[in-house]
Amino acid sequence: MLIPPAARRYYARSALLAKYAADEAAKRPQQAADVVARFQVMEAHYAEAATAVLVDTAPDATLVAASFTSERREVATTLSRASTDAQFRAIVASLVTDAARAAQSVSTATRPRTGWVRLLAPPSCSRCAVLAGRVYRYSTGFQRHPGCDCVMIPASLAGARALVPDVEGLARSGQITDLSKADRRAIEDGADLGRVINVRRDGAGLRESGRVLYRADRMTPEAIYRSTSTREEALGLLQANGYIR
Repeated sequence: MLIPPAARRYYARSALLAKYAADEAAKRPQQAADVVARFQVMEAHYAEAATAVLVDTAPDATLVAASFTSERREVATTLSRASTDAQFRAIVASLVTDAARAAQSVSTATRPRTGWVRLLAPPSCSRCAVLAGRVYRYSTGFQRHPGCDCVMIPASLAGARALVPDVEGLARSGQITDLSKADRRAIEDGADLGRVINVRRDGAGLRESGRVLYRADRMTPEAIYRSTSTREEALGLLQANGYIR
């Protein structure tokens, strides 16, 4: 399962609110801090409502939406550093989006036995693929890389397993963007995606004809397929190198 429709709608509307805030603030730069605060409150209310839809667990407390607004003087100071209209808009959108994330985090924390599940918005990179479906405590931050479009959605710890995606299926269908042909073939032959990705990330490795053959004294899938002539031999080496069991 990928991003549930309710979560997809929430993130789309949250992004739209951030865009509206940037547009309005650009038209009225002297009142930009007030615009930011108003949209931050809107995001907080919407985040709480969306969390209630995504998690069927009653909260022990409710949010105070105004607490997610930025201090107006700090907003004005930050915006004064923008040298272009694009930078100005980006700062406004970021401030509003940050408020939404904070509000959703707090709304999640108010619900007992609730945490976060990291989900993909494919096509995705392998770094994100190996983290897909991982369950985090409510207090765990969301680590991203530049350009990452993954999401962390609130979910009851009991129901989180239902949200784990078929990452191997995504890899086989070409939705994991940075896998080599050998990586994809290893996965098709039953290799564990996490092991395939992790061995590619370990160390510099030895290279032959521009291809990595070993990492951390372990054969890569590329090396295995180049050194075997039958599927049985390949499977044997995949197992011996810890890719399958």
